[in-house]
Amino acid sequence: MLINGVPLNSLPLNAVGGSSGSGPEPVEPPSGVIWTCQVVLSGVDMTAQLTGSVRVEREEGAAAIAEFSLYLPSVGVDVVGWKGRPVDIYYLELSEGGWDIEQRFSGWLEQPTYDPRNRIVSCEATDRLQDLVEAMEIADIDALVGGLWTEDVFEPVAGRSRWEYAQERLGTIAASLDRSLSGELRVTPWAATAPAKVFGPGSTIDQSLSVELGKLSELVNRVELSISYRFTRLRERHQEYDWQHPDIQGTSIDASFCIWRHESSEVPSTEMIKDALNSAGYHFLNGAELLALPPTGIYCTPPQAWINNFDNLLLAASFTGGMRWGQSITETYTLSVEAPASIAQAGEVLRRDGASLESELDRAKDWESADFGGPDSDAEQDDLEDWVIDLREDDRLTQSVQCQLATATVSILQAHRANRVSWQVPTSMARVIDLVDTLQLGDRCQARGKVFSVIDEWSLESQTAITTLTLAISRGGGVVMDPHDLPAPPDTQPTGSVPSLIQLGSQIRGKNPLLVYDDTLDGFAGNYDNPAPGTPPEEFPRRFQLTAPEVPATHRDEFTAERAATYRVAIPNDLLEL
Repeated sequence: MLINGVPLNSLPLNAVGGSSGSGPEPVEPPSGVIWTCQVVLSGVDMTAQLTGSVRVEREEGAAAIAEFSLYLPSVGVDVVGWKGRPVDIYYLELSEGGWDIEQRFSGWLEQPTYDPRNRIVSCEATDRLQDLVEAMEIADIDALVGGLWTEDVFEPVAGRSRWEYAQERLGTIAASLDRSLSGELRVTPWAATAPAKVFGPGSTIDQSLSVELGKLSELVNRVELSISYRFTRLRERHQEYDWQHPDIQGTSIDASFCIWRHESSEVPSTEMIKDALNSAGYHFLNGAELLALPPTGIYCTPPQAWINNFDNLLLAASFTGGMRWGQSITETYTLSVEAPASIAQAGEVLRRDGASLESELDRAKDWESADFGGPDSDAEQDDLEDWVIDLREDDRLTQSVQCQLATATVSILQAHRANRVSWQVPTSMARVIDLVDTLQLGDRCQARGKVFSVIDEWSLESQTAITTLTLAISRGGGVVMDPHDLPAPPDTQPTGSVPSLIQLGSQIRGKNPLLVYDDTLDGFAGNYDNPAPGTPPEEFPRRFQLTAPEVPATHRDEFTAERAATYRVAIPNDLLEL
């Protein structure tokens, strides 16, 4: 392959990339340039067939595009077969040492269009950035792009475009994704660095300077996020009860059993207490103190024989009932992401966003119906002395909030770098300038910023090689960038009183002839074995009942609480003086 009669592989090849060294390189306008360009299609040099012009456009975060036209020879050519073939475009400049060659495009032919009248094929090529990302595995995209992502903010990955997925991750970092000329996918931060080159007075083509400032309506400087998180609070309430036979005076044999036997009566059984608790919606909890009638033996003074065929009859009982239910808790986080310096300068330009998520832990499914004898090991007591377990997924909530905060921050940073400064120079002055570079302009305008786009336009007819350089200029100011830490959860503790001990009474027929049975009274009802004279003949039913105190609606119904926080964004102030 020859370039002006010189073998291509024998020419010195300049490395593509930003300039190195201790300081920026001043660009001096050349006194004269001898240049040419080369187009290689699928390894075949097509330069001799070039006609019209060659255009190469590389832009931040987008696929590189090249356009050129080829004149077909008289022999037959399979133009359809060209589609998808690799295309390489080079810029060549003659120096004292020979031809300096720099690659300005690397990609594949996208769509050839044939003009049969003039035998010209118009070619459009691209570096297929989207296709390359689309072919990647999710793990490889994560490693390349980084950033944050969660299904609670975005749609699930399955069945979706990988390019869209990569863009979602890019939306959480202040950077862009593109393909280098060497074929590597890379992520480049937006922040300007030390300038690689400085274009001083007289370095730009006359009347080529263009300054486009961002619109106020698009200058988003405050994003308000409303994020709701709903989970279930497993609540277990304990209610203590105490009952003892009205005749006994203590728990010892002499103070209880011996007194009761002197004037015996019906007494409740353990099963009756458990049944009463179940009827009230309680479970019988471990740790109950039950004073049962003693087993068969000789007791009291004077000693008396006692035969007991039942081991579950009680003279007193101190026991606790446990009731469980699930309470829905909704936490709402109102988070403001704002650029104070921009708001002070231009006024507030507000955007709203947000998301809602709900805990997916299914532990509440059998919470109320499961048998239990006490609180679970991970339960904690709240201010109501209820044992509670919050089915929170803190890591999931944190990921969602931080992802949304990062997206809001990046949207503010992006809105403030919508200023564009463009100028044209001979391509010889724009060599080795890449999208990763920072440039400084000092001709008719003072500007410094990261390269946003590089457009080469080479006319073979007029023999002009011009490159348009565009910088993205960030303006906004501020010095504080708050970390995206999740604020403390809002207070979701309902108010109310702690359950107090309930003392249960008794109504036993046989001592007081005037005693009338009341079926609404909680506690024990029964009969003395030897009722006093004049006692009505109708016996009281032997039963034990109790009532569960009413649970306030605020302890059962959904409980909502809100937390507000503000996060400041510092926006870089790139140099821009008009």
